[in-house]
Amino acid sequence: MFKREFLLRILFILNLIAVAGLGTSYLALFLSPEHFWMFAFMGLAYPILLIFNIIFVCFWIFVRWKRALFSGIIILIGLSKINDLYQWRSKVDESSTENTQAEDSTFKVLSYNVRLFDLYNWTENKQTRNNIMDLIQDAKADILCLQEFFYEDTGVFNTLDTLKQIQRAKYVHIEHSAHVKNVNHWGIATFSSYPIVGKGLIVFRDSSDNISMFTDVKILEDTVRIYNLHLESIRFRREDYKVLQNITGVEDNTNLDGPQKIISRMRRAFIRRARQTDIIRKHIADSPFPVIVTGDFNDTPNSYAYHQISNGLKDAFRTSGSGLGSTYIGKIPFLRIDYILYNPQAFESLFFKVIREKYSDHYPVLSKLKLKPRL
Repeated sequence: MFKREFLLRILFILNLIAVAGLGTSYLALFLSPEHFWMFAFMGLAYPILLIFNIIFVCFWIFVRWKRALFSGIIILIGLSKINDLYQWRSKVDESSTENTQAEDSTFKVLSYNVRLFDLYNWTENKQTRNNIMDLIQDAKADILCLQEFFYEDTGVFNTLDTLKQIQRAKYVHIEHSAHVKNVNHWGIATFSSYPIVGKGLIVFRDSSDNISMFTDVKILEDTVRIYNLHLESIRFRREDYKVLQNITGVEDNTNLDGPQKIISRMRRAFIRRARQTDIIRKHIADSPFPVIVTGDFNDTPNSYAYHQISNGLKDAFRTSGSGLGSTYIGKIPFLRIDYILYNPQAFESLFFKVIREKYSDHYPVLSKLKLKPRL
């Protein structure tokens, strides 16, 4: 009897820690990591903390039901956050959203971190670049936003010219993060089937590799601003992934310095993303046109970056997606870090899906939007 009571007491203490952790994770939305970076870690851990609290609710209901109230109440407080991870609606058939009007006001937006089209053969499959091209062609997007874009001028690893040939979005806006010998180019790119009437780079003072940009396009009689964002990456190295494997028990050797290095990299990325977020948020607020925001945020919906950038906008996954929204395929599973957001006064999302093809370390996201008539 004593052992049972002691065990229940330990479990209750762990339960209270999980409750406090989940409650703290809600604060990550509002507190900038530039000043409160520890809260960003709690926001990242939200799915795990949620699962632990659900388990505790199920356990205490059958043991001492009053204790289930602690986790139950904290889950209810943040219940709407579950919809950031999973949508319960049934899948929508894309063909059912076709516009039959003579003047089509619908268009498709595809956002995809292509990881340099597998330039360094991470997938160990020489067909990956062609597979990515086929996916983009099949999507038939009117607006195509690519992160970690790469092209070169020698014709050996042809991407830019191929994209111009195989898909409908022929107008191109590219911003560069690096060049090598004036023939190899890295950056981000937005392709549009609508004329580009304005464009610009959003400069981040403390990052050389991650950049963002905006592209103004003319759709029917309206000008729309398309944001293509690639926010600060954590930049895990090979040894960092080995540490993560150690933590999960995949390997036996443990480097005691490894976790400290991982925390340091994540902390730096959280702080830089916060600074980038503040710049982007102001830029969006000052836009003279309705906006569509796409890209790789490198952060989850339970983050300062997402909360600030999506303020006043709708998330296409939340309004027309279904099932699990995860977009990252790396060592940390179930992360949703790629988004299509839009101004609800100007657009309506008719359809959204995550295209689950493992050609990059990200899944592409596709949405069909409808331009609302002017009031």
